[in-house]
Amino acid sequence: MRSTRLALLIPATLAALVMSGCDDGDTPAASSGASAAATSSAAAPSATATGTPAMDAATKSACTAIDKDIQAALKKVAAAEKIGPPAGHSAVSAQYSAGAASLFANAFTTSTTVNDAVKQVATAMSDLADTWAKAPKKAPSKASLNTAVKQLGTACSAT
Repeated sequence: MRSTRLALLIPATLAALVMSGCDDGDTPAASSGASAAATSSAAAPSATATGTPAMDAATKSACTAIDKDIQAALKKVAAAEKIGPPAGHSAVSAQYSAGAASLFANAFTTSTTVNDAVKQVATAMSDLADTWAKAPKKAPSKASLNTAVKQLGTACSAT
């Protein structure tokens, strides 16, 4: 089961790295200066009336995508739980693993608070995947996942 999770996690990680906007330095000097100025002004969060930094557009977009990924993963998990043992254990484990991997595709934002919260949700999903892979007698508690999702919601709303 770990090889399946690894097989799902590697492409998601590679996709996240590709989509993170890494630059190989081959852009012309004139356009790189203009894009650097646009990027720095777009990435810099503005201050609100209370003096706390506002969420930049990229982080807000990432939070929205991450929330959709979590909801989609939980919907697939619920469908897999209906299969029942023993095949259902593997299906639920696979869905949690896929859900954790999909979170990393959108996890790299300018907010370390959001990034850490996403990592906690993915870790909770991975832990549940490992528990389901061992074919438990009853469904494991989702308390740590629910707590991590609430912390992510707080991080996304506060950033």
